Amino acid sequence: MDAIAPTKEDSLMETTPLFATPDLFQARRVLCVQPHYDDNDIGAGGTVAALRAAGAEILYLTATDDLMGVIDPALPAEVAAARLRAEQEEAGAIIGVGAHYRLGYPDAGAYDYFALRCDIIRHIRLLRPDLLLTVDPWLPYEAHRDHRQVGLATAEAFALYNLPRLATDPQVDAAFTPYEMLGIGFYFTQAPNTLVDITPYREAKYRALACYRSQLTPEAVAQLTFLLDLKQREYGQRHGCAYAEALKLLRPGALHCNVDAWRM
Repeated sequence: MDAIAPTKEDSLMETTPLFATPDLFQARRVLCVQPHYDDNDIGAGGTVAALRAAGAEILYLTATDDLMGVIDPALPAEVAAARLRAEQEEAGAIIGVGAHYRLGYPDAGAYDYFALRCDIIRHIRLLRPDLLLTVDPWLPYEAHRDHRQVGLATAEAFALYNLPRLATDPQVDAAFTPYEMLGIGFYFTQAPNTLVDITPYREAKYRALACYRSQLTPEAVAQLTFLLDLKQREYGQRHGCAYAEALKLLRPGALHCNVDAWRM
């Protein structure tokens, strides 16, 4: 089949700074916003470990309490929550997470979208990351509302965090001075524009996943890593390496009234 010649619009997308794909490894502080305590590690654990190895500070913000996925239904909620926190800390030490922040919204439950967005903006203003990572809320057939809500709230927070009239916490807002982030990255995405070689970090990612004992049996971990390997090898073949993870990376301004964002 003959190659398709680039259109004028394609050329514009390649040369306009707004449309250029951000350089992931320029990030020095990365805030990874996840619906549940293991999503970052499942979707982007190798990328996070690679960023940490490149000198970036890694921060995790977990939106929900993640209690619905706990295997033992008789385990008291406070005991389960403590175990989840301990497992997340254990996994984070392997991946290279510097600090954990937790919002405690009810897993698979009812919570206010705007309160969630406000909390994410507050953490952006407080922590001043230069890159966000989160789940892609536009993944087709994503049935879990936590993923859609958290991904969309993070994307909207990325678009709005510099607006001074959008209030969060008075003390945080008073101390905040606007700045520009490098971009936002979405994992669990059907429209990736960046592949990251995670070959040196694959084993660390899988050791981190094995820490999540409250929700994943050894058999479940084995099945999960098998499925992840299939996709990571596919991405690796496209990237010229053994294993890769895929991200959709966008710059500030690309997430509002942009008819071409889907193909960037």
